[in-house]
Amino acid sequence: MSPRPPSRAQIDLFPEHPVIERLDPRTVVGPRTAAQAVIRVRMRTVESPHLVFHDRHGWYCETHGATCEAVAVAREAPVPTVSPVSPVSPVLPVLPVLP
Repeated sequence: MSPRPPSRAQIDLFPEHPVIERLDPRTVVGPRTAAQAVIRVRMRTVESPHLVFHDRHGWYCETHGATCEAVAVAREAPVPTVSPVSPVSPVLPVLPVLP
């Protein structure tokens, strides 16, 4: 049996999970933007964040383009769901009737 060639990939002893933050496209780009989503992805704490955009051109990182690994992370990020707001009437305490 021949020995296995050494692997060149570095193993993370303490792997970090990406931090994903959804931003308001109108605030980041401007009020007339056609961007559907702007997501800030920080892959590791020592790296600068990636801004990932989703617009008519598709998904892409501001710095590295569509092949950036942050794009794949942003696409898999869960989309927050907004529950329908029902009108709620204020609850007033029932006061006893005095004679």
